[in-house]
Amino acid sequence: MKKIAILGSTGSIGTQTLDVARANADLQILGISAGQNVKKLEEQVREFKTLSVPT
Repeated sequence: MKKIAILGSTGSIGTQTLDVARANADLQILGISAGQNVKKLEEQVREFKTLSVPT
């Protein structure tokens, strides 16, 4: 299993990366960060059960 952290998870590339993680059981999301979209960050934290860091 590969463990990754995603910087900017609420942006375009970040959301696409999370889509890949959803489709690939070999990826585990350890942490995510976001700029200003705290609501979307909260949704992602709840879905992936991970640590978050608003930047």
